[in-house]
Amino acid sequence: MTNEILRQKAIDHMFIQMSNSVQMAEEGGPLLIESGEGIYIKDVEGNSYIDGISGMYFRNVGHGREQIAKAIYEQLTKVSMDVYAGVTPATVKLAAKLSEITPGDLSKTFFSQGGSLANESSLKLAQAYHMRMGEKGKYKVISRNGSYHGSTYHTVWLGGHPGFPREDYQPKPQHVVTVPQPNIYRCEFNSTSEEQCGELNSKAIEDAILFEGPDSISALIGEPVSQPLGGVVPPFNYWPKVKEICDKYGILLIFDEVITGFGRLGTWFGSDLVKTVPDIMSFAKGITSGYFPVGGTITSDKIANVFSGEPKKTWIHAFTFSSHPGGAAAALKNLEIIEKEKLVENARIRGEQLRENLLEMKEIHPIIGDVRGIGLIQGIELVANRETKHHFSKAVGVNVMLTEELKKRGMWIRVPAFILPIAPPLMISADEIEMICSIINESLYTVEKKLGIS
Repeated sequence: MTNEILRQKAIDHMFIQMSNSVQMAEEGGPLLIESGEGIYIKDVEGNSYIDGISGMYFRNVGHGREQIAKAIYEQLTKVSMDVYAGVTPATVKLAAKLSEITPGDLSKTFFSQGGSLANESSLKLAQAYHMRMGEKGKYKVISRNGSYHGSTYHTVWLGGHPGFPREDYQPKPQHVVTVPQPNIYRCEFNSTSEEQCGELNSKAIEDAILFEGPDSISALIGEPVSQPLGGVVPPFNYWPKVKEICDKYGILLIFDEVITGFGRLGTWFGSDLVKTVPDIMSFAKGITSGYFPVGGTITSDKIANVFSGEPKKTWIHAFTFSSHPGGAAAALKNLEIIEKEKLVENARIRGEQLRENLLEMKEIHPIIGDVRGIGLIQGIELVANRETKHHFSKAVGVNVMLTEELKKRGMWIRVPAFILPIAPPLMISADEIEMICSIINESLYTVEKKLGIS
């Protein structure tokens, strides 16, 4: 079967994630990836590209790690799945490892198969907790504008990022409450300082709690650093204040660490960066670097113990492929690599290098409105006018132009809307960071020339 036929069959027979099939057909079809090694992927024609967003923010240890594949194989030749009400040694070891490396007193894990299910599980755990505590009215969830927490019916309604429209999924759940995101560049309160932005956005949460009624709020969910808008790093005072507010009203704080966990920010977890320990944490992606679909929800014994004792206290929640031993084997080997190769520290150092380069680009490219992020999740916000911060019209297709220019120069990042996300694998070298920045710089020059901007 020729590559052209394969591409056509992909368009004919697959829903390809977040892609317009007509546009993809005009582009010649989807990228057919044949292999990968380190930060690079190679298509079936032999063209090599830098993987600029780590697959989809998950390939933390890079491509082509045979030791992870071997760990999965060896596990599956022993036992390929657990049995009802049983466990396997691999999943037990992984749960124990997570209790060691996660912040604070987080210690007990429910495993799932990805980020959406992890967040779904965290939200269900929070509500079930309140039910066991006799707080039956606590069912509402607070989330923040510009966030993304998954694609299940429940999670897709959390946040409100424009790149994930929800017109097809009606009605909106009545229990979802949305508050502003503390994006310093676009603070809804027109803050004049980072500290003020943190104060006003945390106050907005307390105002929402009081408006809805504290006795009706189950949980607040948020990413420590918000990925969809290019790595929005919150003001230093924001999350500690939010945790204080949640504790005041008996509301559980859920951190979505699906993307921010396992070293991407230059810390093991986003919680470490923002110096706030949540009541519940969701994780996925980087735990296996995408070599096996694994996600999960981890909480403290204080919360977990509420589900112990008489049968009616049990948390009745399950997925067929939870606690998959193949996934646990992948995760354990992946975490071993991260520790052995000091990839958390590398993400911090290379992130500083990346940010320095991006800030220099901002000085020479009028199309750059803002540079933000930390570690190896950073982003450029593209604007038509720096003074007004207005975005380009969709009809201009700036994101399509930039995607194409990056591809021409050997980097694969499909640019969504007005954000250029940059999130390479954590094992990237200093020279490779410079190469990425050179490609971005040249691509921006070309796009600006096409737009008549100089």
